[in-house]
Amino acid sequence: MKLFCTGALAATMALVAGASLAAPLKLQPASPQPSSPKAGLNVKYAWEGNPPRKIQSVAKAKQMMKKAKPGSPLRGLDYRDTTEGEPVLTFNETYNVAAEITGYIRFDSPGIYELETWSNDGIDAYVGGQQIGYFNGRQPCEANQRTEVEVPQAGWYPIKINYFQKYGTSCLMMKWGKQGERFTWTPNDVFAR
Repeated sequence: MKLFCTGALAATMALVAGASLAAPLKLQPASPQPSSPKAGLNVKYAWEGNPPRKIQSVAKAKQMMKKAKPGSPLRGLDYRDTTEGEPVLTFNETYNVAAEITGYIRFDSPGIYELETWSNDGIDAYVGGQQIGYFNGRQPCEANQRTEVEVPQAGWYPIKINYFQKYGTSCLMMKWGKQGERFTWTPNDVFAR
């Protein structure tokens, strides 16, 4: 006896088996490729202070960027959860901070990768023109969604992140892994500006 699966039944069976139905998001490499990039990522900061207003959303953080000023470059995306009262990233304030982070990430070989952002609080992250991380609110230092991407060629890919920290502690990190390889924290030396 042969069994035939309709599209809906096949989709349900794939979900039950844990398979992903969505194709990986295809990333677009930087064009032109940076010729002599510097280590780290560019960052601009805006602060709602004196008295502090509370940033409630990614949209508010993006709106604040109209008054943003350049900050000291980030070393990468390796900013573990702070102790309450410590500065946010490379900024000298601790609460109600919005940041816009830009630069590049290097993939040494083509293939399918998984990317995962971690944040405390909100984030809207893009690599190679595709959204790879999003959280619109407050949370402790936690993983956002894991996103499967296709890297069509080795090289540099643009990265842009809007981030905000409301109050309490802060963190901003990223994990990655190529299909079939170990999933790890993304090393700082693959980021450039």
